[in-house]
Amino acid sequence: MNLFKRKKEEGKIRRNELCDIPIGSMVELTDLTTFALEEEVAPTFELIEYKKYEADRFLRYMYHLVSNDDEVILGVDYDASLNEYNVARFVIDSEEEFTEPLGDTIVMEFEDPENEGETVPVRYGRNNVVNTKMTIVTSDGTEEYEDVEIQDYSAEDGSILMVELWDSIFTFFLGESMERSSVNVFPVDRKKD
Repeated sequence: MNLFKRKKEEGKIRRNELCDIPIGSMVELTDLTTFALEEEVAPTFELIEYKKYEADRFLRYMYHLVSNDDEVILGVDYDASLNEYNVARFVIDSEEEFTEPLGDTIVMEFEDPENEGETVPVRYGRNNVVNTKMTIVTSDGTEEYEDVEIQDYSAEDGSILMVELWDSIFTFFLGESMERSSVNVFPVDRKKD
């Protein structure tokens, strides 16, 4: 009897561990950027909330992770054409009130690490605009919002700019791609919630 049960389970499509990670789970990041910013050998963060964006052939998660005084956003993007999940590390750069639509390019100024007091311009080109349904998941439950616009930009250096337009506020997320192997998820048991 066990043999048949095992075969049935093997034929099932398994849920990806990066989808709907339970609140309170621990996430270990082993990418080079995290190592450069953290003093720990393998920094582990707790998931305190996340946003899930859904549209036709579009699925993205933005997981808000904390560890002591440090915060990071882990972005997980489902590529339907390849049936793959891509991951990126983000920080919230700024929030601004919507006054006019964003252009096809955005130029942002960053501190020059080699010249104190100087800035370096980085030019981002728009790749995508998607109107989504956003679900916010916290320890208190879930809330859903319609008509949340996501705009994706990228720069020549490979950095990513994601812009969320929700309730007349732009939120700018700056990030960089990570290898999937740099993310280890230790989910809490959902039955205990």
